[in-house]
Amino acid sequence: MASVLPPMKALSEGEKWHAFISYHGRDTDQATELLEMLEANGFKCHLADRDFIAGVSVPDNIVEAVKGSRRMVLLLTKNFLTSDWTKFEIIHGVHKSMMHEKQTLVPILYDIQEAEIPDIIKNINYIDKKHMAVTDKEFKDRVFTALAAPNIPMQAALDVDKAYHGLAWSYFYGYLKLILPGFKERVKKSEYWNEDPTKRRIVPRLIILLPDSCFCWSTLTENDPKVTSAGRLEPFKANRAGNVAREYRNNVYKVEAPDKEEYYCVVEYATPLLSMYEMQQGNIAGLDYVQKRFQKQQFATNLGQILSHEHAKECHGTFLLLSYNDEMPDGSYKYPISELLSNKIKELLQEEVTKKPQVGHTLQAAAAMDQMNLND
Repeated sequence: MASVLPPMKALSEGEKWHAFISYHGRDTDQATELLEMLEANGFKCHLADRDFIAGVSVPDNIVEAVKGSRRMVLLLTKNFLTSDWTKFEIIHGVHKSMMHEKQTLVPILYDIQEAEIPDIIKNINYIDKKHMAVTDKEFKDRVFTALAAPNIPMQAALDVDKAYHGLAWSYFYGYLKLILPGFKERVKKSEYWNEDPTKRRIVPRLIILLPDSCFCWSTLTENDPKVTSAGRLEPFKANRAGNVAREYRNNVYKVEAPDKEEYYCVVEYATPLLSMYEMQQGNIAGLDYVQKRFQKQQFATNLGQILSHEHAKECHGTFLLLSYNDEMPDGSYKYPISELLSNKIKELLQEEVTKKPQVGHTLQAAAAMDQMNLND
């Protein structure tokens, strides 16, 4: 008896495929076999080997594929578990599901056991294919049903700890809400400020670094010798949690651009990320690499939403959230931050000359993701 394909809704605006097939390169044959079966039964699918766009970076191809697909089918194999690329795809798939509050992942177990499923997707129902062929009616029916099923609320399917939520709010209330309201004035009082925007070499924004590794160097010069300490802004004092006249200091850094031009900025890491890094390194929290990357991504999104909220107007136009991938091919975190900073400073300086400042900035250094040893 032939399999009966459940009714499929037409693809919505912005959707190009019913399914993005996530797989390891060594499992291309299995992925192609699944693709051919699905497309023979009316599903439009995305397969990296066939559909990635030449000339576009792998991370950007992944992000667009996840974004344009209704579902994401995970071919869970032993090879799959060893790849940073597939971890990256899971992160973006989970991120999309969380953002839309809909469960979109369809895990299929090929040659691994339930205990080997990555923690971040352990609570999602899976299809166990180990004793079924792609052509088996039972397998086809289960896959068809999963792809054509209505979306269900993500939280009903996925139990993800929200460490990022508390970290973002504590960072805001415990630090940013105190220093950002008067930040511009402190920059303008400094020796680095020039009233002529065409001659200005510093932006009146706190640049907050959000590296994907969550590793925070003690000083930026350790990371990149072209970023050196130039001084400090006037200290800010506030009574806080029993500390009378607690002093907050912000360092000014000199940044040498690739063209040898020099710029200045107040830049620092989002310190809660270091907690995430140490949670992965330690044996207490039990945070693995995939969970850390997911938590970091959600932290950045949550923090941007908080700072841009209408009730945080005193913070608008005072910050720049700068996300970038610092996981270099050699395994180090020595990302050339001077180039990234100088480019963003020049963009903001030009913006000040040509138009009014916007509410705030949350930027993703997409080009930096080309450095990944690996969606969104």
